[in-house]
Amino acid sequence: MKIESLWQALSPLFLPLGWGWGLFMRLRRSLYRRGLLGAYRPRAKVISVGNLTLGGEGKTPLVVWLAHYFRRQGRSVAIVTRGYGGKLRGPVVASRGEGPLFSPEKIGDEAFLLGLKAHVPLLIAKDRVAGIVYAQKEFATEVIILDDGFQHLRVERDLDLVLVAADQDLQQEKVFPAGRLREPLSALFQAQAFLITKTNLFREHPRLYPFLKGFSKPIFRLPYAMGPPYPLESLFSGRGSPAALLTRQDERGQRPNKDAQEVVAFCGLGRAEGFFSGLRKLGCRLLAEVAFGDHHHYTPKDIKFLVSLRQKYVAPLVTTEKDAVKLRPFVRELVPCYVFPLDPLPGVDFAKFVENSLEISSSG
Repeated sequence: MKIESLWQALSPLFLPLGWGWGLFMRLRRSLYRRGLLGAYRPRAKVISVGNLTLGGEGKTPLVVWLAHYFRRQGRSVAIVTRGYGGKLRGPVVASRGEGPLFSPEKIGDEAFLLGLKAHVPLLIAKDRVAGIVYAQKEFATEVIILDDGFQHLRVERDLDLVLVAADQDLQQEKVFPAGRLREPLSALFQAQAFLITKTNLFREHPRLYPFLKGFSKPIFRLPYAMGPPYPLESLFSGRGSPAALLTRQDERGQRPNKDAQEVVAFCGLGRAEGFFSGLRKLGCRLLAEVAFGDHHHYTPKDIKFLVSLRQKYVAPLVTTEKDAVKLRPFVRELVPCYVFPLDPLPGVDFAKFVENSLEISSSG
């Protein structure tokens, strides 16, 4: 958090670097668009899930949802990701659909979570083209889901989905390192559709929808549901079931305030407030909120601090699945600790849009 605050304070000094990076990214997209830089056209249909800003939009849960969706349609589907934070360059099969074959340290925490939840082949590849070629050869893949692929222009895709968190005001953002934009806003013209995510966890910024509408692309609002929590140790054993904690809800799907569960909440997300807000909407009373930096690597010192909070408030710890995969070395110290899954709730209109965009049908 200190680094985050320092970056925000110094960001005006980085404006020249942001302008330079933005110019480079515009030129890069222009060269690919004009065919002066070549892009690989896979045999499989390719759907890219990406974003324009640095983290927090909910890409991983949507990738899982898409994998399950295509799998239910009887399609051979695989996920290709670069494995952010991992050590393997690939291309390597990180899962054959039955759980991850490597540790989070080797493939990154988000890829590890995909291996746990997607139940389809997962490939780690810093070179995404090589990963797609491998997937097509090894699994005869019909549909490739390109995780975090909006800026990866070396691969032609059939559908480019760009996710934006509901409370963002993109017009106020600047290009990194002066701000959170990975590239200039003009890149949004290359998207096929926008998904405004976590609409039930954040208050939608009044300027967001009108701004996106100006690009003349389909726009879908995508709420995310926080599922029943389960014990941390169950994530790795695969034998657990939803905990009794927070499972009693009223007819509106909310827990009565009079029966609020007191918890100590922590996470390392790009947008931590979404997690805390979701807990409150479930009826939790947050006795403490601990927001580490995005992709935070937990240390024994962090664990000692969290345990001290649990003891101080005499309340269980709760966290996200993205954080949980990094807590395997500390399960014994953290128990009782509960994990909340986060699942997107796309409408039928979005599913039909995806099918039509890829020119496939649910009948096969």
